[in-house]
Amino acid sequence: MPPRQNPASIVFRSLVVVLLLGLGVGVAYWLFATSPVPPSSVRPETRRTVDVVEVSPVPVLRPWIGYGLSSAEVSEDVPAEVSSIVTVVPPGIKAGNPVSKGDLLARLDEGDFRRQHEIAERSINEIMARFDQLDIEERSARRMVELGQQDVEIVKDELKRIESARDEGAANPREVDLVRQRLVQSETALTSAKSTLDGVPVTRRLLENQKAAQVASRDLALRNLERCTIRSAIDGVLETVDIELGERVGPGQRLARIVNLAQVVVEVRLPVSARTSVSIGNGVELTARGAQERRWSGSVSRISPVDDPANRTMGVYVDIDQSPTPAAGAQLVPGTFLQATVNSTYPAPRFMLPSTSVKNDRIWLVDDA
Repeated sequence: MPPRQNPASIVFRSLVVVLLLGLGVGVAYWLFATSPVPPSSVRPETRRTVDVVEVSPVPVLRPWIGYGLSSAEVSEDVPAEVSSIVTVVPPGIKAGNPVSKGDLLARLDEGDFRRQHEIAERSINEIMARFDQLDIEERSARRMVELGQQDVEIVKDELKRIESARDEGAANPREVDLVRQRLVQSETALTSAKSTLDGVPVTRRLLENQKAAQVASRDLALRNLERCTIRSAIDGVLETVDIELGERVGPGQRLARIVNLAQVVVEVRLPVSARTSVSIGNGVELTARGAQERRWSGSVSRISPVDDPANRTMGVYVDIDQSPTPAAGAQLVPGTFLQATVNSTYPAPRFMLPSTSVKNDRIWLVDDA
C-alpha cells in the first residue's frame, strides 16, 4: 500500500507552480510594453510612365527568306572522244589556273588514226583506178554492141539472099542452115556485148558505194586525228584536271572541268506560298555567312513552274553578272551556300515598330482609356 502524501507539501508545490506562471506572464507583458514602435510613412501613389510610339499602316514589300547554292552558268566537262594514250599535257594545265577558249589541254597519240587515214586514202585511189578501167570497159562494150548489131544485120541480109536462092534452086538447104547458124552466133555475141554494157552501171554503183564507204572511213580517221588534240571550248578556270601523262583514256572519260565565273546562277528555294507574290524582276539580296559576311544583289530571272512536293518549296533563279571580274573575296564562286531575301511584287499595309518596342516577341498596346 503506497504511503499517503502530506497535505502541506501539496499546497506548497501548487503555490510554487502558480508563482512561476505569474512570473512568466509578467515578463512577457513587460517585454511587450517596452518594445519599440516602428516609424510609418505614407507614400503617395504614382503612375508608371513609358515611352509610346503612335503607328499607322504603311505599304511594305514582304521579304521572303530562302536558301540556295550557287553554280556556274557556263561550264564544260572536257571528255575524251577516242581511245588513246596521253602524250602531251602542257605545264600550265593544273587545277585553279585560268584557260582561254582554244587553249591546248592535252594531246593524244594519233599514230593509229593516221594509219587508218592512209589506208582509206589508198583504197579510194584504188577505187578511182577501177572507175577509169570501167570507163574503158564501157567504151569497149559499147563498140562491141555496135559491131555485133552490124554483124547481125549482115548475116540477116545474107540469110535472105540464100533463102531466095534456095527457092530458085540455086542453093541447097545445107547452105541455108549454115547461114542461120552464123546468125545465131552473131545474135549470141550481140547479147553478150549488151549484157556487158548493161552491167557497167551496176558495177559503177557498186564502186560508188565502196568509194563512199572509204571516204567515210577517211573522214572518220581525219576526225579522230583532230580529236587527238583537245582544246578548251570556253574561257574559264580549271576546276579539276583528271589526266596524267602516259595514261590511256577512253571515249566519254572526263579529262578536265572548266567553269566560267563571269555568270553565276543561284537556285533559291522558297516556300510554295510565295508563288503568288514573287515575279520575275523582283529584287534579291544574297548573303554568305562565315568569318566575314558577304553580300550580293540581283533579281529573279526565272521561276520554276513545278513545286517540290517533298519539302513544299519552289525554285527561283537569280543571275549574278561578274564581268569584269570583281576583287578577290568579293567574287561569288560556285558551290557557295547562300541565304536569300526576295522581295514580294506588291506591297501590303503593315505596322512598322522600332525593334526596342518588342521584347520576348511581345509588344504592349496603350488604348485611349
